Amino acid sequence: MSVFKTAVIGVGKAGAGSNAKGGGHQIGYAHGMMYQRIPRTRLVAAADINAENLAAFQGKFAVERGFSDHRKMLAEVRPDIVSLCTYVGLHRGMIEDCARAGVKGILCEKPFLPSPADCAAVRRVAAETGVKIVVAHFRRNRLAFRRARDLYNDGAIGQPVLCVAGVEGWDLSEWGSHWLDMFRFFHRDQPIRWVFGQARVRDSRGYGHAMEEHAIAYFEFENGGKGFLDGGRKMAGDQTMTLLGTEGQIQIFREAILRIDAPTGRRVEDFSKEASEQGSQPWDRMLVDLIAWLEGRTEPELGLTNMLKTSELNLAAYLSAVRGDRVDLPLRDDLAEWPVEILARRNTERKQ
Repeated sequence: MSVFKTAVIGVGKAGAGSNAKGGGHQIGYAHGMMYQRIPRTRLVAAADINAENLAAFQGKFAVERGFSDHRKMLAEVRPDIVSLCTYVGLHRGMIEDCARAGVKGILCEKPFLPSPADCAAVRRVAAETGVKIVVAHFRRNRLAFRRARDLYNDGAIGQPVLCVAGVEGWDLSEWGSHWLDMFRFFHRDQPIRWVFGQARVRDSRGYGHAMEEHAIAYFEFENGGKGFLDGGRKMAGDQTMTLLGTEGQIQIFREAILRIDAPTGRRVEDFSKEASEQGSQPWDRMLVDLIAWLEGRTEPELGLTNMLKTSELNLAAYLSAVRGDRVDLPLRDDLAEWPVEILARRNTERKQ
């Protein structure tokens, strides 16, 4: 079987990295380890504008070829699969560069794209070049979440009513995009009718763009189920999220434990042992599914078609805050910048 040449653009911070909002992370290392685990891929190159970070990554993964310019890397190495682990504002340009350089598959980090115009452009370049794009919403592959989705939809707690979660000290995109995608997953990726969003934006910046201090998103699916995400404050208690039905609820703890309150009583399903045994499989499945797609299988859940809808939801919440109005989907907007930048400018103007 063929072996795919792979490369990483945006390797991540040398040393320990950081888990803080706006900090220097090491997500490129997660991609590097994924490529090492999958026998059908060989990590041959990396690109980063930071020479120290690049050298550390090359040393860690024994990557012979390193580049400060990703375009030069694409031209000289001609990788089959590329991971984009850069800031969201760089994704569209790098996707276009990869596609036009002949890259077959792209594994892009989240949040995926910064504006409706970028979504349209990436859709076009994929149609024109045939490049296959997967977005790293790997939590769809966690066992507890997949079980929760089945229970939520199969009547265990009645009809779906609401998915709710809060992310302490983060936002709707850099972290919150995971939960927005999971809410779509729990509703079996049904179309979303509308989105309301509000945001407090002051002077915070990170990952190359303006960031909110606190924001919320509230939206409705086609079946009437709803989602509510608090980007900035956690919910009461220690659960990761709660799924409410007409006859009960499912609380999810530490992404591994389900506490189910149903008409038949309370029970707990603990996937901690399975999650530990599963290890890196949620990550690896993304890559395995991308390879299968490249070889003629159907587009996976994490493929471009579905992931553009998660990006659309994320952007619609910000656009609602910009407009002070409900945003109806599908999104029809040609805004070409990160919507939070508009809110940041308004804040600056108010202070002048």
